[in-house]
Amino acid sequence: MMERWQAWIDAFDEAVETDNWDKLEPFLAPQVTYTVTGVPFACRLEGRDAVISGFRKSIANFDHHFDERQWFPVGLRHFEPGTITARAMGIYRLGDKPLLHFSAHSLWQFSGDQITAMNDWYDLAEADVKNALGWIAEHAPGLDASYA
Repeated sequence: MMERWQAWIDAFDEAVETDNWDKLEPFLAPQVTYTVTGVPFACRLEGRDAVISGFRKSIANFDHHFDERQWFPVGLRHFEPGTITARAMGIYRLGDKPLLHFSAHSLWQFSGDQITAMNDWYDLAEADVKNALGWIAEHAPGLDASYA
């Protein structure tokens, strides 16, 4: 399971770099869902095409406007059957502005080799999330991280 999850992460990072999102299809079940909560761009996407389209939109309208983007897991855990959780940490650099950094509680559910559900929970009570939204409002108000 962990190897398949790492292959997903590698494919996702490659899609971000190359804008070739087709490589994600084998990892996602046709009925996959992606849910984001706790932020202004909260959403629930249903189905492989909607999820991939949402990733493509968010990356193009947000991540690609930065000079540097890094994401990494903290506290990666595997629970049977087929659930992986982690805290997803993001760090972004834009010119000489202070670093943008924030985290989300993340969950991936698998059935066999395919992801059936992904969830990212942002907690506005956590200083890093609250500060990140303030950073965006101050330094990059025109960027749009939304998926839908």
